[in-house]
Amino acid sequence: MRVNPSPFSILVRTTFIIYVISVFYLIFTPGTYSFSMNAVFQTIHVGYAKVVAIPYRDYSMQAILNVIMTIPAGVYLYIFGFRDRPVLFEVLFIALGIAVFNEGGQFVLDQLVHINRTVDIMDVIHNGLGVVLGFYLMTPFNLFIRSEEKSLQNGKF
Repeated sequence: MRVNPSPFSILVRTTFIIYVISVFYLIFTPGTYSFSMNAVFQTIHVGYAKVVAIPYRDYSMQAILNVIMTIPAGVYLYIFGFRDRPVLFEVLFIALGIAVFNEGGQFVLDQLVHINRTVDIMDVIHNGLGVVLGFYLMTPFNLFIRSEEKSLQNGKF
């Protein structure tokens, strides 16, 4: 018996796909997106990749945008992890995994196809922070998600 998904489920799945495609485009395509005015970073070249290993040499709008970019990942983690809600340690571990995937993917693609991106330890910290913030910003909406609980448990999600 096929169960039709709820409108909330369709909305969440559609926005998740759009979000993932957008983030992959921002992170894994060639180009430089710099929102710092005169940021000069001391980089280490590892193969073809430029790596910024010293964190917080320049705190700028780019740091805030990295946090904002990954807040939706935390929101989706909260929604998709509804049945078995992760605890703080698991959220931190998943956030670190997402952050390392983002920067590690840039590093690997820089080695393979020279996308000319800078791998930055600050980005790992800010991406992880965004996931954690997004997850815990969803707690006030717990009542709304509880109203969708029956459709989630019946496999409509």
